Amino acid sequence: MEVPSFADLGKNARDVFKTGYHHGKGLIKFNIKTKFAKRFQLMSDTTLNFEVSKLSGLMETKYKANAGALLLKWTTDGVLFLGYEFNDLLMKGVDLLSECSYNPETAAKTVKVGSKFVNKRINTHCEICNDLNSGTNFLGSMVVKCRDLLLGYQGGYDTASNKITKNDIGVAYGFPDFDLHFRCTCIPHVYGLSVLYKVRRDLDIAANGIYGKRGNVQKWTIGAGAKCKIDERSTLRFKFNTDLQLATSLLQKISDGVTLILSFNIDCANVTRGGHRVGLALNVDA
Repeated sequence: MEVPSFADLGKNARDVFKTGYHHGKGLIKFNIKTKFAKRFQLMSDTTLNFEVSKLSGLMETKYKANAGALLLKWTTDGVLFLGYEFNDLLMKGVDLLSECSYNPETAAKTVKVGSKFVNKRINTHCEICNDLNSGTNFLGSMVVKCRDLLLGYQGGYDTASNKITKNDIGVAYGFPDFDLHFRCTCIPHVYGLSVLYKVRRDLDIAANGIYGKRGNVQKWTIGAGAKCKIDERSTLRFKFNTDLQLATSLLQKISDGVTLILSFNIDCANVTRGGHRVGLALNVDA
């Protein structure tokens, strides 16, 4: 089993709190993924937010060749991305990525190059992003596996402001039915701890605590969530936190590759005042 990336540390616990929740003051989300002839992939993700009367989304295509994949992406903001990904070109486990973007409205141009190396013991990633109108950003991460313990670090630097943009650490420990993840984001100072416990094959419960500090302002939030698989086609989720936000989500598989998700968020501190949120999502995978 390959080592996860720094961004995927603690993913199982985060999925209990984030996956399946697409709510706003009237939010509709449509996602489609499809493949043609095993080489051509198309993905579209569109969101209609009635609260701000805005339609946002992207369309991404990928054509797989013998030495990698050609990437083309377009967003509703008019930004166009073009890139190429090389897989196992230098050695097994090494991926190289080059990407450029252009915004016709603002004439903003960026060029990005990066590399990734993954095996059963380590996951490393580094990238250099150059904004032709400002400066260069450096980003790198590493996750090392020591038995069942995962140790990760992520760092970033911006040459335009001459400042460190990321300085994060993460530690994850996994048992067969128990996952623990600690993280520290130093800019700004945020500490988090998440725990996942697999009660049964069809029931997961999780707890998540976050403590943030910026200057003299301090804030902490504790939440609990559960994911229950009702049957092969239905999944029910609940979560609640110390900000008195109660959310629920119901995932229903209509047919193979078609999933409908209905989610709600209730502000328990102001139940009678309204302002509650609802969302509807449709995922199509063919």
